[in-house]
Amino acid sequence: MAQDPLRIAVLGCGFASEFHLKAWRMVPGAEVVALCDPDPAKREARAREFGVGRTFGTVAELLQGIEVDAYDVATPHETHRGVTEQLVTTGKPVLCQKPLAGTLEDARAIADLYTRNNVRFMVNENWRWRVWYQEIKRRIGAGEIGEPFYARLGTRGPAVVPTPEYPETFGLPRFPRFKTMPQLLIIEFLVHHIDTMRFLFGEVDSLYAQTRRPARNVAGESVATLILNQGPVLGLLDSSWASSGYPAGTANDTFVVEGTQGSMFLSPEGRLALHRADGRVERIPVDTTDNYVRMYWGAINHFAECVRTGAPFQTDGADNLKTLEIAFRAYDSARENTVIRWRNR
Repeated sequence: MAQDPLRIAVLGCGFASEFHLKAWRMVPGAEVVALCDPDPAKREARAREFGVGRTFGTVAELLQGIEVDAYDVATPHETHRGVTEQLVTTGKPVLCQKPLAGTLEDARAIADLYTRNNVRFMVNENWRWRVWYQEIKRRIGAGEIGEPFYARLGTRGPAVVPTPEYPETFGLPRFPRFKTMPQLLIIEFLVHHIDTMRFLFGEVDSLYAQTRRPARNVAGESVATLILNQGPVLGLLDSSWASSGYPAGTANDTFVVEGTQGSMFLSPEGRLALHRADGRVERIPVDTTDNYVRMYWGAINHFAECVRTGAPFQTDGADNLKTLEIAFRAYDSARENTVIRWRNR
């Protein structure tokens, strides 16, 4: 018997909404039936582009104007607490774009609110759904490199500094709010990498972080390095948005994981290789076509499947709080120049 379509409302019609809407198109049996954004030009443009029939200017108008099965919040993180407090009253599942909030206090309040009201809630922390990390996770789980003991994940580039190709910078015209954010690279970008490391290797026992602010056109840090102790795995996150000599306009990672029986290497182009301890080298084919949209699809399709089946979300509120706590405690570590430890993690 055919299932009824899953009717979705997307809130927020800014930069990220393009990828949300493209991903929803790829989800079997799902349909975006409404958009919500206070900017009429943005919401009407997205409605025309994606053939969405209903648009609303406020959350209150959306809730009064149409019934849906679930909500997808793609608004800026500073609005998430207010938006999710309105949506929880519907009792319908909510997917919320990362980062969940700009403070740990607000993030905890959102997660606790949905838990208390027994309403399903997932954070769209989608980096773990990149095709190469899914493949790396599978290979590690199959024991192909033995026991992992070291991993390094990083992205470097000139996202917030001028280049000949992008004299106004690549990132700031697209995200003007980056200019004034007092905390920038870790909470806006490395939160992806933190979640990916948790996905691959489990919980963090302790961390040490350092940050730098070489880019004078942004208030927050544009360089950060985090050392993560994850049981037997020593993790290193190393990232910069202020480094010349790297391609602008990309957000592709370099990654290596070393194990007792071999290592895996990921290039910025998405090429994956397994080097076994006996000298054999395997070039692992990974389909990188539209990988950025497919990353969103991975998270959104997971949300849709779990809504239909009742299965738990991988990145529900409680899980995402663990990622956010690492991100915010990294700022404490950098400020105090000290190791941060967790108990009973």
